[in-house]
Amino acid sequence: MAKSVGLTCGIATQLLLDGHESLNVPGVLAPYTKEMCDPIRERVEEEGIRMGEWYIREGGVLIPAPPEPHDSDHAQAIFVDALQTIKKAAVEVVHHPLEVAAISRPEHFNESSTAAVIDALIKVEPSSYRQPWQVIRSTVASWLAYGLFTCEGLGMDSETCDIDEDPHRVLIVEYQETYLQLFIVDVGADTCGIESRAQFHGLGENAMLDAANADRIGRLQKVLSEDTSDSVLTAGTKHYARIQDTLRDFLLEHEFIPTYTSHCAGRWCPWDFSEAVVLTGDASESGFQTLRSCVSEALGQL
Repeated sequence: MAKSVGLTCGIATQLLLDGHESLNVPGVLAPYTKEMCDPIRERVEEEGIRMGEWYIREGGVLIPAPPEPHDSDHAQAIFVDALQTIKKAAVEVVHHPLEVAAISRPEHFNESSTAAVIDALIKVEPSSYRQPWQVIRSTVASWLAYGLFTCEGLGMDSETCDIDEDPHRVLIVEYQETYLQLFIVDVGADTCGIESRAQFHGLGENAMLDAANADRIGRLQKVLSEDTSDSVLTAGTKHYARIQDTLRDFLLEHEFIPTYTSHCAGRWCPWDFSEAVVLTGDASESGFQTLRSCVSEALGQL
């Protein structure tokens, strides 16, 4: 919202200052005509915002997706291919045939996008799909997969705890290639609801890899130039710190503070507090290892 409004206003202002012919007229202007909207829209799209359409990324290509009707078959084919790939990989692990009984979908999917996933599931597993609840939100999938509806799943003593006595807040960190998304979720024996969420573009794994590559080039240039001065803060270190700062600010804003335990002598014990932390997303294994250290350090500093 901030980008779609802010960039549009800024671009319109710049066109006005530049004396663009569509805006270089007297009076109060409103962007209702094609002549006025087209130059603004073209520049907004150059900033990566496509207006009025949903897209799915396939490699480096953006494919128009529901709710836009055009090319929806291609978009649905991407879901079908993804389901078949996941099913094949699972069969190779367990060494026996499997049926896909349920699938998780991203939190940001609307009804049309979710319907496309359901259609893909019906194509892949026509005999298994029966109810819409078989396509579930990613936060609910985490709640089910990690047993966050039980005392054991939340790291509490099953003999003394009452899972529904108090609200239990779980941090879910979704680490994707292009963005980082944070959720605080209230969970119980029968409940799983999002309390708050925030998405941070530019903090995904790709940005971390770009920072690491920049560091490697910098070190090579330093060797070639025979520079013996002290090293400055690297791009990778700066990016790592940005993720930590973002996480700390988010948790403090929403008063998500880990619980200290007595056997740690006042120190914070990683993953040893009543709330749980779930790491999920499409980042690589090495990316998640880095993220785990980053999250652990950030929580320890609260």
